[in-house]
Amino acid sequence: MKLTYRDKIVAAILIAIAILLIGFFALIRPTINRIKDDKAIRTTRMAEKEKTENTIAQIPGLKENIINIYTDTTNTARVFVPREEVKDTAVIDQTMQDFADKTKVTLKSVELANSTLAPIDYYYEATSDTFVDLRKSADVNGDLQTEYDASVAESTSLTQRAKESIIQTQYGIRVEGTKKNIYDYLEELKNYDKAMVINSVAIADYTFGKNAADAAKVSLPDSKDGEKVEVSAGEGQKITNTSEAQIVITLYSVYDMPEPNVEAN
Repeated sequence: MKLTYRDKIVAAILIAIAILLIGFFALIRPTINRIKDDKAIRTTRMAEKEKTENTIAQIPGLKENIINIYTDTTNTARVFVPREEVKDTAVIDQTMQDFADKTKVTLKSVELANSTLAPIDYYYEATSDTFVDLRKSADVNGDLQTEYDASVAESTSLTQRAKESIIQTQYGIRVEGTKKNIYDYLEELKNYDKAMVINSVAIADYTFGKNAADAAKVSLPDSKDGEKVEVSAGEGQKITNTSEAQIVITLYSVYDMPEPNVEAN
């Protein structure tokens, strides 16, 4: 079949359109899709970049917060007896001897027990709601219950608080002295600037020689400013106004926190 010139022109146009369509689907469309994918990846990467930049911007403040927490923790921990001092009996022995020298008692012995990990008890007044039924019958508006709950809120909070554990080390201290001397020694222990509790005090002769003197029908001389005095009770027996006291104390320790490394490597 012979094509006219018009037919040839139409055929050429159709072939050109077909070539363009094939080129679009074969080359241009995948490129457009890749551009869309690249835009999506770019959007994700920009979001990650913004997040990273925000994190970096927060680092100076974060470093400051860490240092502040470390400083506050270190200051709080100063009240506890350093662990190395608890393990070194010579340090505690010297401290107890210094107290003895100051209060004029004789330090007989300091005995160390093993350190243990034990919970810290909270001191609070245990409450018992004895009149709960009577209060309920009169509490038409609920005000009485609200008032009661407010009055016991602190002790209730303490009973529910978790108990943290701490290193505890007990010492048995035996001293000898007059009543004033021993009481002064106990006062020194009470004013010790480290975390310590006096667990018990047992005084061998709570009369400090008075009962012994009465039994021997003698009179102890007056003691000026708590000084030691004695009286002869015959046959070489001497009675003094002194007594031994057995004192048990507990020292509390924590491990020192190393300074945090907040500098980037």
